[in-house]
Amino acid sequence: MELRAARERSGKTQAQVAKEAAVTDRMYQDYEYNKSEPGVRTAIRIAKALNSTVESLFGAATPDIEKEPDGNPAK
Repeated sequence: MELRAARERSGKTQAQVAKEAAVTDRMYQDYEYNKSEPGVRTAIRIAKALNSTVESLFGAATPDIEKEPDGNPAK
């Protein structure tokens, strides 16, 4: 997760980002230390607070192209 690095680049403290994202300091710390993941709306607010994107902070979901839709390996 890129969250900590983005926050440090922004020059903001955890408390500042938490306040801007409307979450508790503890919740934000849990996100930064990979103890939990934010919901979509919270992730958007965090990205906005850090002038970033959700994808760059939390990673983009990409399909596994090595598998068929039924989950079996691609031939």
